[in-house]
Formats: sequence, structure tokens, C-alpha cells
Amino acid sequence: MANDKTADIQARIETLLKGEPLKSYSKEEIIDKLSDSYPNMEVERILGEMEVSSSMTNSQSHVDSTCRGGTVYFQWR
Repeated sequence: MANDKTADIQARIETLLKGEPLKSYSKEEIIDKLSDSYPNMEVERILGEMEVSSSMTNSQSHVDSTCRGGTVYFQWR
């Protein structure tokens, strides 16, 4: 069940990013947008995993993450 929840959260994040592929969302913005459906800690954990995945060499991730001014931003590739 935890894997289904994780996959669901990641799918919601990806849908949000795909919806506006030219826009970068801060980690806080994404957490806030999903806070009505999921615990903030769960969303933050998934974003952390997505951040690591996007920074790996030869990553299959469709999400880019960058850090600017101490804030992590996510954007669809």
C-alpha cells in the first residue's frame, strides 16, 4: 500500500510539472499544492527522491531540479 501511495504522490507531482513545463516550482509550492491530499512529510520525502534521481548521471527522470538561493526548484524536462 505504501508503494501505491508513493507512486500516486509522484504521479501528482509529475502531472503538476507537466501542466506547465516552462514553470519552475519550488519544493514549498509543490508541498503546499498537495497538502490537501497528502501529509507534507510524504510529499517532501518523494521530492527528495526525485531531486536525487534528477541529479544522477544517465538519469531516466523527466524532472530537473536546481537549487537557487537555498531553495530547490523542480521543472519538467
